[in-house]
Amino acid sequence: MKKSALIAAVLAATTMSTTAFAAQNPFKDLPEGHWAYDAVTMLAEDGVLEGYGDGTFKGAKLMNRYEMAEVVSKALAKYDTARPADKGAMKKLEKEFANELKDMDVRLKAVESDVQELKKGVSSFKWYGDARLRWIQNKDMKMHDKQGTTKSSQLEKRVRLGIYGEPAKNLSVDGRIKYEDSFMKKDGWGGKNQANWDGNYDNHNSFRLDKISLNWNHAGTKVSVGRTEVSLGQGLLYWENPVDGGYVQHQFGPKVTAMVGVGDISAAGWQDSNIGAQFANITVKASPATTFTFANLHTNTTMETATVGYKTEQGWTQHDDGSWHQDGPLTTTKETKWNKDDYKLNQYAVGMNAQLAPKWNLITEYVRNNAGVLKNKDGIWNRLTYGKLVWNKANTWHVYGEHFAFGGGAVDSLGWQHRLNIAGGSMKNDGFAGDKGVRGWGMGVGYMLAANTNLDLTYYRLKPYDENAAGFTKYDDVAYAALTYSF
Repeated sequence: MKKSALIAAVLAATTMSTTAFAAQNPFKDLPEGHWAYDAVTMLAEDGVLEGYGDGTFKGAKLMNRYEMAEVVSKALAKYDTARPADKGAMKKLEKEFANELKDMDVRLKAVESDVQELKKGVSSFKWYGDARLRWIQNKDMKMHDKQGTTKSSQLEKRVRLGIYGEPAKNLSVDGRIKYEDSFMKKDGWGGKNQANWDGNYDNHNSFRLDKISLNWNHAGTKVSVGRTEVSLGQGLLYWENPVDGGYVQHQFGPKVTAMVGVGDISAAGWQDSNIGAQFANITVKASPATTFTFANLHTNTTMETATVGYKTEQGWTQHDDGSWHQDGPLTTTKETKWNKDDYKLNQYAVGMNAQLAPKWNLITEYVRNNAGVLKNKDGIWNRLTYGKLVWNKANTWHVYGEHFAFGGGAVDSLGWQHRLNIAGGSMKNDGFAGDKGVRGWGMGVGYMLAANTNLDLTYYRLKPYDENAAGFTKYDDVAYAALTYSF
């Protein structure tokens, strides 16, 4: 049977005049003067007929009934979205090739059964991981020094190695270990990192358990327990970080997913005290291109921290000429004071991720921290991206611009548990409530040097959220260059 027979069957089943249809020719070997040109282009535009991978139709190629049935099967898969004028043709074709379609279905089920049998004897265990080398300037968000000292910077290494397995139906195990350190540090005043093995310096850190979770998935419901990875909203509250605890997530139809959980968010290793938290997240897919998120993270933890200082005992006398003279011996004693600091988060975030066009994407998220001890509780983040970076495809890229405005208590700049490329405010303060917040803008570019090998470059100009309250007008510029490889 020739494809011309298929065209004739479709034409007989449709009532639309083919002479009234004029679409761009999707098949380079089908001339405009061909008797079936209008019909083929119409049905190709509607997704009823598809050409070959080389962009040809090959209308004169002899086809057997099984090949024809395969074409019909692909067309029927798009029945729900087909135009009314095409549905009649598709029904007639389904009836014509009913036996072949039934036989194809039986064969497919047999193949699927064979695949499942083969899987029973094959281990589901997998290794995965990534490595990163990064240079970063002013990671701790230090204020701008008017004396013009050298900016602080450091080099960082990180490697993560993960394991994944499925020990039973609907059950999976996901674990990962991580090593991360910093070296070649400059503090802006001439201080340097030293290569000691006594544990007092950053460049000889130890491996840590990044995550190990047991996950159960069934009928749209997921339960995860252990040291499990959590992301909330668009990323201002918590993003791809571990929690010692668990959560339950359920998909309500094709558009809504909800998650609730509890655990200790100090699992990420940024804090030296347990921090119990409750969290929740709702994702609503308003359209194929737009997703809205609603997230909450709540803690109410008191941390006990040590402050080490020195007390100097001395006797000084000011003479009539204004000079000072020491009257007694100088003695210095070391003092340690313990303070209780509130680490309170009661954050709510509303966000949106919209694909504005094939190469344009917008992320925006508003956050508010209702913890009572904090001032300047609101914040907002916007990121506009152009391009299409595909992680496993070389020479793909994107560029993006960002805007920030975070009050002192809006996001957690001490833990840096969000997805931002900056801390989100001064990390050097007298407790979490003393954070200075941040305003400003930044830009970045990502380029895939090879499949799974990415180069990122960023630069930010920032100032405190409230300059008068902070007592300074500018942070040192933040920038980094990172080379990341995954496997």
